[in-house]
Amino acid sequence: MPSIDLAVIGAGEAGIAAALQAADLGASVCLVEKSRQLGGACVATGTLPSKTFSISASMLELAGKMKNFGIRLGGPVTLDFSEVQASRLRITRCDQGILQSHLRSHRVQLVQGQASFQAKDRLLVREPRGAQVEVAAPRIIVAVGSRPAELPGLPADGQTILTTDDIVDRRELPGQVLIVGAGVIGCEYAFIFRSFGVKVVLVEKLGRALLGQDKDVISLIEKELTRKGVRFLPGTTLTECRRTPEGRVQAETDRGEQLRGDFVLICAGRTPWTEDLNLEGAGIRTGLRGEVTVDARLQTSAPGIYAAGDVIGRRMLSSTAILEGALAAENALGGNRELDERVVPNGIYTQPEIGAVGLTEDEALSRGQPVLIGRCSYAGLVKACSLYSATSGFIKMIFEPGSFRLLGGHIVGSEAAEIIHQLALALKLGATAADFIYSVYHHPSISEGFRQAARDALKKSGRA
Repeated sequence: MPSIDLAVIGAGEAGIAAALQAADLGASVCLVEKSRQLGGACVATGTLPSKTFSISASMLELAGKMKNFGIRLGGPVTLDFSEVQASRLRITRCDQGILQSHLRSHRVQLVQGQASFQAKDRLLVREPRGAQVEVAAPRIIVAVGSRPAELPGLPADGQTILTTDDIVDRRELPGQVLIVGAGVIGCEYAFIFRSFGVKVVLVEKLGRALLGQDKDVISLIEKELTRKGVRFLPGTTLTECRRTPEGRVQAETDRGEQLRGDFVLICAGRTPWTEDLNLEGAGIRTGLRGEVTVDARLQTSAPGIYAAGDVIGRRMLSSTAILEGALAAENALGGNRELDERVVPNGIYTQPEIGAVGLTEDEALSRGQPVLIGRCSYAGLVKACSLYSATSGFIKMIFEPGSFRLLGGHIVGSEAAEIIHQLALALKLGATAADFIYSVYHHPSISEGFRQAARDALKKSGRA
């Protein structure tokens, strides 16, 4: 293979973003991917499939409220899980087709195979049929992604104990599922399965769900889990799992309780996937979890080699992976742009949705930062009540006393994962409470809650 300007290992969100950005900057690019599918875990088993399931669950919930708007269906609303899976496959193929089209239009050369470093500027790619191809490039970006983390004593076997990679291809719904881990993924799947009519037991070794989210958001989500019929067991650990003669699973907790289900779903996060890359052969250092360590410009310990996405072990979000990939490519080709991680919006597709950006109330106080809190309940928003028939939710905005500068925002309720971007931009631009109060919002909208929350904060300060 002729020498190229830049090689990218991994065709997930970070790798594709890097390849496209490098091509836009005029570089000749080779993209190496060991799987036949483009998009990585985001498209195949992670973000896209779970969000597709979440959409189906939300539509099922909405169908039950149609009578409130004068819509009468011909019969009872039912779920066809085979069609849910068919929808997921259609969306996955569509997304992969779009990615393929972008790579072709940018003239990115795609090589399928497992890459490993032979030197800091040379890769050996083992293709599926055994052939070996050498790729030489003065600049290389590592974007190989991550895989589901496993728990000690609960090794995944694809039948009794499943990871989130396993769950997306199941053709039938379980009657009951045990979910281990009440983080983002575990809570999302708990709501999805419960909406689909599955009995759910959610086990979390810590005392609360959604570690890292604002305490008021956590409190509401835990109440919603219980209200929807999810059995939530905080402060609990599974100590043993075994398959019963009937093909189900029986588990025991550290409290001596016996739990049964069709399978256990492990939602313990993800871990960087760096095996078989021979990183040491290129002088690339890794951290305690196997993550590739990088500086603020995303350069590794080896000059000319950069890394982006889940493999660097930071936020492990598709959204940040895309930006990291683009910045890594820009810097590899002579740029000097640092990644600003202070303003990263999060969207969690529970029911109701969560949107978050900036400091939580507890984070601010732990740093010695006084706070001024403004709130707006969804019950006070016309759109939330009349159009969504939903009052469960709120907007919480955290300001700095005195300057009234926004420090963080937390939303739980309809459209939360979408409208949180407004608070992310406001945070980045240094907006104050007055900026929200004296802005015009479409009526009726959920975004009107920003004005109400900001006004609430000023009232508490005695300035309104």
